[in-house]
Amino acid sequence: MKNTITGLMLLVTVFVASAQQTQIDSLKQLLNKRIADTSRVNLMVELSRQYYLQKPDSGLIYASQALAISKTTGNKKGEVRSLTQVGFSMWVLGNMPAASQTFISSLRIAEQLNDNWSIARNYDGISSIYALQHEFKLAIPYALKSEAIFGQMHDYENVVDELSDIGDFYNSSGQLDSALRYNNRALQMSVKINEWVWRPKIMRSLGLVYAKLGKKELAIALMHKAIAICLKYKETFLLSGSYFGLAQAFQQFGQRDSCIFYAKKTFNVAQKASLGYSISKASNLLAQMYDGNNDHEAARYYKIALTIKDSLFNAEKVSQLMIIDITAQQRETDLKNAASAYQNKMKLFAVLVALALVVIILLVVWRNNKKQQTANILLESQKRQIQDALQGLKVTQTQLIQSEKMASLGELTAGIAHEIQNPLNFVNNFSEVSVELLAELKEEEEKGNKEDVIAIADDLTQNLEKIRHHGKRADAIVKGMLQHSKATSGQKEPTNINALADEYMRLAYHGLRAKDKSFNAELTTHFDKNLPNISVIPQDIGRVLLNLFNNAFYAVHQQQKTAGADYKPEVTVITLSENGQVIINVKDNGNGIPDNIKDKIMQPFFTTKPTGEGTGLGLSLTYDIAVKGHGGGIQVNSKEGEGSEFIVTLPIN
Repeated sequence: MKNTITGLMLLVTVFVASAQQTQIDSLKQLLNKRIADTSRVNLMVELSRQYYLQKPDSGLIYASQALAISKTTGNKKGEVRSLTQVGFSMWVLGNMPAASQTFISSLRIAEQLNDNWSIARNYDGISSIYALQHEFKLAIPYALKSEAIFGQMHDYENVVDELSDIGDFYNSSGQLDSALRYNNRALQMSVKINEWVWRPKIMRSLGLVYAKLGKKELAIALMHKAIAICLKYKETFLLSGSYFGLAQAFQQFGQRDSCIFYAKKTFNVAQKASLGYSISKASNLLAQMYDGNNDHEAARYYKIALTIKDSLFNAEKVSQLMIIDITAQQRETDLKNAASAYQNKMKLFAVLVALALVVIILLVVWRNNKKQQTANILLESQKRQIQDALQGLKVTQTQLIQSEKMASLGELTAGIAHEIQNPLNFVNNFSEVSVELLAELKEEEEKGNKEDVIAIADDLTQNLEKIRHHGKRADAIVKGMLQHSKATSGQKEPTNINALADEYMRLAYHGLRAKDKSFNAELTTHFDKNLPNISVIPQDIGRVLLNLFNNAFYAVHQQQKTAGADYKPEVTVITLSENGQVIINVKDNGNGIPDNIKDKIMQPFFTTKPTGEGTGLGLSLTYDIAVKGHGGGIQVNSKEGEGSEFIVTLPIN
């Protein structure tokens, strides 16, 4: 086997390193000319394909521009191909939620157009999403379907890519014989058609298989060959994968220093190219290697890995939801196809019945009954599987909601610490004064000064009343925190909305001040004194208010960073009742919401905050609680650069 691989490597044709750049420059020159929109779209899609592995940001820009032109001109074929390329660019950048949604949308359009090439490309993307979740039993069938379509179309470059993916999937699932078979097929075809783009990936995958088989020299030679090709043609994405493959091989052989060396190379390449998934893998491996030997370095890389994992967590969850949706759609399509085929057979049977004898008629009826029974059994089985998938979706949704609740609890912590400190200071101060008064009381009692004793006793009574008052205040804050953190019971109870709004407004304000001591804002309240208590779930409405206040303070804080010295941050809350409803109005004079995203802010996982600062679930949960949970409503008024206003309505009865 070693001789076979070496022979194949010797047959590799040496390419000129500037060939691909020359092709890119030629495409750009054509793009600068006055050409039809259809040709412009095709050029941009090809430029995106050339760029997306080396410079995924540039690849995404060209694909997005092609998509915009296609939609404007009604070019459906251009739309599906540019949309597919958007998905691959986002996949390389590590934006799995967007990549998953894009592949699904593109696949549906491709199926409507019977565009087999695009269908195969999207199958490739879907198999990659499955593989990232280690669902190789689900990834392999999609990759096989993609490889079969490309083979029928004689698109051998993509066949090489798919064969390599299948070999990689088998390797990751521990099926080494199958992994060797598919990777060797990929390498042989790559040499035959003089294709080099995917060759580093094939060699890395083969190297990992040989590492597991204990063939150290062959494994390392293949890895170095892959790295050399990547460096020659400046393929950043494949270079990070090749370095990481070599690090894994040295880990397999127990060579810790070499493993760390190549893991760091992976980390540096991935960090420069903003390859989130590669950074995560390299950080995890480095943390493992340093663990127990260099605790400082181990902690540093664990922290980096955890940060990347948090940014990809929703990606994994949303990818899971998207893939379940793909599976459900595929099952629905299969059922429709089965029903259509059955109807066609029935028409044929009807013609035969008209010409056949009674015995043939009975035979047809008998066969139809058997098929109907089989179809019913299949339908019931598919129905149960879909129900299981939906149940999984509900469980995932519950977990995401609980994660958002815990995130908001974390934001409350700083505000709670500030709020609870005041009553505790009062309790401590009055306790100290009371101790001194007791000493004076004893002295005056020994002297027989009855009037002074009574006066001191009155002071002690007042002190104890104040201690009790502030103790209850601290107790109320702790109870509120516990109510916010625990799962809601779903029980509604009469609630003072004014008190609830005042409480969460101050907690949100002090929470932000704990992060930035220089931040100050004017808090304005206009509470309707005649506002009736209404029946709500206090914890849920508290979360609604907390989300709105957090967003308001965040908006004025961002506006303060760019506004002049005359700018004064202000957040206002107004309550009133009219037409059988309680109205809560939260206003700010922050940076406002752009018109082009107003319709998206209530969508799950949509956020304008930087990575790590927002989950994208806050306003989505706010909408669900106010509208679906309490039968109310929520309205948004905003003007970019001037501020925003959120109006929540809740029924009184």
